[in-house]
Amino acid sequence: MTTKKSMLEEVKLFVGKHFDKTLHFERTVYWLKQLKPNVDEAMEIAAYAHDIERAFGRATIEFWKTHALNDSDYLKNHQEKGAEIITKFLQEKGYPKKDTKRIAEMVRLHEVGGTEEADLIKDADSISYFEVNAPKHIEKFGKPLGKAKLMTKYDFMFNRITSKKAKEICQEWYAKVVKEAEEQL
Repeated sequence: MTTKKSMLEEVKLFVGKHFDKTLHFERTVYWLKQLKPNVDEAMEIAAYAHDIERAFGRATIEFWKTHALNDSDYLKNHQEKGAEIITKFLQEKGYPKKDTKRIAEMVRLHEVGGTEEADLIKDADSISYFEVNAPKHIEKFGKPLGKAKLMTKYDFMFNRITSKKAKEICQEWYAKVVKEAEEQL
């Protein structure tokens, strides 16, 4: 007997097929549930797929040498393309239009927020960033791009957090990576 996969499982397979580093996505879903325990599948999908654009349009270190790590044009494009990619995937799978539209909206706003749901995705993304990605970014971005650029990214990711709970969760990780960057760069 075969069981039908949930759409979240389908999305995980799709994202994993195109992007081999999925721990950040998994932890974003985890933190979303910590911030709002009763999230539905659409919110979980948006949290998991929020950075799907990076699997298709990765910017290089050379790009970042001439752009801020929080470049507003890049972030807008990143959000828009991500929303297009996940929308197309969900439409091909026959996912309900209303939920697909909600997911696209959350992905389209996950860097800047603006709705209750998008703010939750943004906050969970920031927590996961500091838990999973930020410690690695000292080596990946700090040395080739310099401390100032990396610190701008850290500050952006921390200061964009909307909820008090998310800031409290993130505060220690933020302070730790800032200290490490100060010491190593």
